[in-house]
Amino acid sequence: MGFRNKTYTDLVNDLIVDAFYIDRPNRGKIASIRQYAEVVVRKILDLPESDKVTLGNEAIVQQLKQVSGDNQLLMESVDRIRLAGNKCTHTQETGQITEEDVRDCIDNLFNIYASIFVLYFQKYKFGSNNEIMRSFSILPPIIRYLALNELYEQCPENLSVIDKLSLVLLKAFDKERAIQWVEDRKEKLVDTLSYTEGGIEEIKKEHGNDAAQQIINNAPESMFVLCTERINEVEKIIKRNGLLYNNFEQAKQLYLNNGILDGSADEIKDFNSIMEFLYLGRKEENQNLDKIDSYTILN
Repeated sequence: MGFRNKTYTDLVNDLIVDAFYIDRPNRGKIASIRQYAEVVVRKILDLPESDKVTLGNEAIVQQLKQVSGDNQLLMESVDRIRLAGNKCTHTQETGQITEEDVRDCIDNLFNIYASIFVLYFQKYKFGSNNEIMRSFSILPPIIRYLALNELYEQCPENLSVIDKLSLVLLKAFDKERAIQWVEDRKEKLVDTLSYTEGGIEEIKKEHGNDAAQQIINNAPESMFVLCTERINEVEKIIKRNGLLYNNFEQAKQLYLNNGILDGSADEIKDFNSIMEFLYLGRKEENQNLDKIDSYTILN
């Protein structure tokens, strides 16, 4: 028996409260984030509660390297949280622990979250399941950005990754950064069609040549055009309605209502398990859910 979310519900609830929801010294916040990071590592390695896990344990480090292909986003972030945790738990470390130290720990925790999805989408191709794409969009933009940026580095020809990454740059940062990302890759994106030959063949098989040809006729001529158009369109929606959710707390109710997928396939069960775990302990607080726009959610 490996890792079970339910086993860690109470512990995660306590650690999330201690790290994010109560007023306590920065030293204590970082100590809780380190403890929580150990639980996240258990999740990544699928280890039961009977196995000992510490971030500095060499056997655990080697397992993480093997599972992730020595992914530096994951490995460096785990080590930075380890070092910060040591600084906050060893009595010879008497210096001040600042808000910046806490923010750095949270940034590295988010990198580890993103790494979970990178590993998942290395197993199940990003963009191959529309329901998973819909639920993936019910994550804070910064988590999606970190995951998609890493996936793009690994697989820059994946059209779904390109599309979603260009949009999440808008949501996590701003339009200028999103447009700059597209412009920096203009030459390559201009040469990349906004549909795949394989996808068109599937449509031909299921719906016939006419339907496939209609998609080709209506599709933007390239990924450069597609990304630019969609950034401009989604920016208008955000200006009109505001950003629907920007963190786990704002997104949680939407996740509970719309993000839990039906199905017994391993792809679905694995994804549901990840999402359930990441939302454990998070409060629900969002006054903007009456502004839900399907385009905003799905993209």
